[in-house]
Amino acid sequence: TITIPVGQSSGTATGAVTNDVYQGHAAVTNSITSVSGGNYENLIANQAPVSTAVTDVQDTTTVSLTATPSVAEGGQIVYTATLTNAAQSAVTVALSNGQTITIGANQTSGSVAVAAPADDPYLDAGQVSARITNVSGGNFENLAINSTAAVTTVSDTIDTSTVTLTATPSVTEGGTIVYTATVNAPVTG
Repeated sequence: TITIPVGQSSGTATGAVTNDVYQGHAAVTNSITSVSGGNYENLIANQAPVSTAVTDVQDTTTVSLTATPSVAEGGQIVYTATLTNAAQSAVTVALSNGQTITIGANQTSGSVAVAAPADDPYLDAGQVSARITNVSGGNFENLAINSTAAVTTVSDTIDTSTVTLTATPSVTEGGTIVYTATVNAPVTG
């Protein structure tokens, strides 16, 4: 509402324009819908709209990756991509391990589960890492990637290797007994 004081020919009102993180900002348009008062003989509202262009300020939204901190060999690692602002449309996040995470519209995070390296009787596990390689969607003004890798420690499940001894079941006097030692996994070194 704008009030024009007695003895004046104009009045003002202000309106705030919100800042957001999304692309494009429509012009702000307004018009007079009704007028009253002023003691005029015939007061008519000019209803032609007025428009103000709004210049978009580039706000940054960042996407980061986290992972399950530790799992056992053969377990599952959950990678989660998180946005600092909710997406207007779906966001696709590509990872260095070939996986893809989708963050839905109006959401701030999405996840994907992948298998940790399988149990290996010869090698201790170690660490597995992934990072974001590409991101698209969301309708953000400026979408930045946090390049920090998400690291998971994969704990070794201790594998027992068993050595079994067998012998020739019977021999005649003066014969030779053959003893055989067998391990349930091939010897590597």
